[in-house]
Amino acid sequence: VGYTNAGKSTLFNVLTGADVFAQDLLFATLDPTMRRMKLPGGRDVILSDTVGFISDLPTHLVAAFRATLEQVQYADVILHVRDISSDDTEAQRDDVINILKDLEIDVTHDPRIIEVLNKVDRIHEGIPPVWRHADWRGRQVMMSALKGVGLDELKQAIDAVLSKSHAVHRITLKHQDGKALAWLHRHGSVLNRMDGEEDIILDVSMDEGEYQKFIAQFNS
Repeated sequence: VGYTNAGKSTLFNVLTGADVFAQDLLFATLDPTMRRMKLPGGRDVILSDTVGFISDLPTHLVAAFRATLEQVQYADVILHVRDISSDDTEAQRDDVINILKDLEIDVTHDPRIIEVLNKVDRIHEGIPPVWRHADWRGRQVMMSALKGVGLDELKQAIDAVLSKSHAVHRITLKHQDGKALAWLHRHGSVLNRMDGEEDIILDVSMDEGEYQKFIAQFNS
């Protein structure tokens, strides 16, 4: 998420190898776009590019705008992309925070949020301390999506947030439980597999909600 023209689509393209339209235009991204990417720890994730935020949104666009952001409420990680080269970066940050609050996302305390300080290549005198907000508890990454600076740090930060929100469960399946095995690969990250004569023992990282769905569906 982020203010319009903060560099979300450029970052999305670099992270996923996609070719999403990235231009200095209002609402250049009209619909959420999703692509798969792999993190350093080997975890596969789905990254979604959302519509850019603006202040004083025209009334007739409010409903459609908010509808595109519903997925943010259910995301495992939220990247707040900021253009720190803009003179209005602080006001833009506040606008994004207020919209997230309307979505019942507590920016200060929500552990899913990483603030991405983008376009550092346009800053020649360093990052002013005021932009390094203490209330984000170190969940900030300075980078340039256009130049590829800071990408590794961002991927590591995403990995760290997911690792904290996901628990590792040891699950035993029969060899014939192909559907259950496929489900685990789709919804979790299989860290280890041990094949016995009758059973398969898996160490799977997934969030608690997905784990409970697995239990309910496969009665394990």
